[in-house]
Amino acid sequence: MPARCKSPKFDIFDGTGDPYENLRAYRDKLVGVGRNEKLRMKLFIRSLTGEALTWYTRQDLRNWRTWQDMAEDFMNRFRCNTEITPDVFALVNLQKKPSESFQEYVR
Repeated sequence: MPARCKSPKFDIFDGTGDPYENLRAYRDKLVGVGRNEKLRMKLFIRSLTGEALTWYTRQDLRNWRTWQDMAEDFMNRFRCNTEITPDVFALVNLQKKPSESFQEYVR
């Protein structure tokens, strides 16, 4: 970044929560960077901590040619955070429907 520019304060992603929301907030903060993908990728580490930071530092950055490559890898790694897990009430109320086979029910 140019010397006179101040780096924005990013929301920190620690590997929990929604990775898509983190990417979106990060992108919104860097609106002034424009299409400079290398700078976006270089500054991304400033928005990470914990497991997410460990994941990033273990990557071979040469595999990411574009921002899209990096964002896809990031989403693939942390996508499980957005999957809905059933709570105890959903599990208690789970019942086999008369029209289902047992195999369909356990899937």
